[in-house]
Amino acid sequence: MARGQKKDLMRIACCVVERMANLIAVMQDAADQVSCGVPLENVSVGSYQIYLAKKEFNDDESEQAESVVCVMDYEDFIRILENTAAGQGVCLDELSELEVVMPEAEFGEDLVTGGFGNFKGISVQVRNDCLEELMQAVCRQFEACGLELSCVGEGDVLFRLPLQERI
Repeated sequence: MARGQKKDLMRIACCVVERMANLIAVMQDAADQVSCGVPLENVSVGSYQIYLAKKEFNDDESEQAESVVCVMDYEDFIRILENTAAGQGVCLDELSELEVVMPEAEFGEDLVTGGFGNFKGISVQVRNDCLEELMQAVCRQFEACGLELSCVGEGDVLFRLPLQERI
């Protein structure tokens, strides 16, 4: 990727974090309150789904709060990325590429030419390297705010803020 494009991605990543500043503030406030002993149920989190991740100790079955976690739908997160990029003049959909992988030809003893065995093994995938690089840049920006960002399965994005860093 060209140097100018990387600057554009970093600018867009910063705008994504700015756009999600309310989520970050709510999570930081929840982490601060929980680390001071306030139960998460008593913390105002607005419309966000925020959970408390706990670490279990095997010897005495006690638990210790480890982090606050917010869950967001993957499609909603991608929509935020796309809308923010579009606001910065970058259309991520236009940067998508269609990748088709054909199977290896199968040759038999009596065949002069190869066949493709009923097209087994063909795969078609939409690939967007720019979106992947933007997601990595956004992850780095969230890490600078103390949050860990991870995609879980096919449907959720988790934002995790460890409590030990907040104490």
